Amino acid sequence: MANGHGQESGADFVAHTLNDALRWSGRGQKLWSFANHGSTVCIVVFSATAAVLSQTSSAIVGFDPKTVATVLSLCVTIISTVQSKLGFERKWVANRLTHSALNRLLLDEKTGADLQDTKEKLKTILEAHDRAIAATGG
Repeated sequence: MANGHGQESGADFVAHTLNDALRWSGRGQKLWSFANHGSTVCIVVFSATAAVLSQTSSAIVGFDPKTVATVLSLCVTIISTVQSKLGFERKWVANRLTHSALNRLLLDEKTGADLQDTKEKLKTILEAHDRAIAATGG
């Protein structure tokens, strides 16, 4: 809480920062999970559909199946390139690991861990997260 001068104490600041990081990592975990898994599902479905359509000669809702297969194949190429270049899986994993580490730190903090130790661990977790997100992969 605030002291008489409108500033948070060190312990309050660390607790607030930890809670903000947990909320942020939870959102990141969900969003990168959706991006990673959603794009993977689209790649599989579009690839399979394109393969089937490439062997079909009947028009589908007025469209040439070969044209639809070509468009789906193009979509697969675009989605897989974006997924790979933006590192969806790596960012999803980084957010999962960060969220888990922050939850363990919250448990320590709520059960009386030393403030200095909590502060150092929080800084280490956030630094590791930044490194994992910024990594260029491969």
